[in-house]
Amino acid sequence: MKKSEARRQAILDAATGVFHASGFDRASMSDICNRVGYSKATVYGYFKSKEELLLAIATEAAETEFAAAQVAMGALAQPAADLAAALDGFGRRYLAFTCSPEALAMRRLILAEAGRLGLGNQCYDLGPARITAALAALLHEAMDAGQLREAGSMLAARHLKALLDAEWGERLLFQTAEAPTPEQIDGAAQRAVATFMAAYRPGRPLPA
Repeated sequence: MKKSEARRQAILDAATGVFHASGFDRASMSDICNRVGYSKATVYGYFKSKEELLLAIATEAAETEFAAAQVAMGALAQPAADLAAALDGFGRRYLAFTCSPEALAMRRLILAEAGRLGLGNQCYDLGPARITAALAALLHEAMDAGQLREAGSMLAARHLKALLDAEWGERLLFQTAEAPTPEQIDGAAQRAVATFMAAYRPGRPLPA
């Protein structure tokens, strides 16, 4: 990493820490400068305001989420005799990322400030929307191969994500539960995939 890139990342990391600790409204550029140990001239040379910093942090987080989902979907991109097993592998990796303290803290920050600078729309488009579209493309291939019943693949992708998030998503986001263990993540993924496969098994009639 070049020196300028390293400095930019250090500023982003410091701002993330300040925003998490103090909240966006109470945070100041001076707080961020003090935390990172750079002069105001240096920090302002990279970011003109804390709003610009927040947008950069949120964009980076959305890209990280999408990259993690792409890794999790790797197994689905390969022809699989056992689709349920491939979906289970995706589900475990997806939940391991989304249930991590780092991902949850970032999601809380983004949701709290979603109305600023079009942050909500931009982060949704860069993260969740791209993940859903990529997953839908893979599920469409499974439908074409006769592994799932023919249905709207985008809706199927949303259903699968909702099932994966069902057991832990809201509870962790609202901090009403401790982070799940690997065993609990495995169980949640297995139950979500089993429910999805039961709903989308070949030959099952479409709802009226």
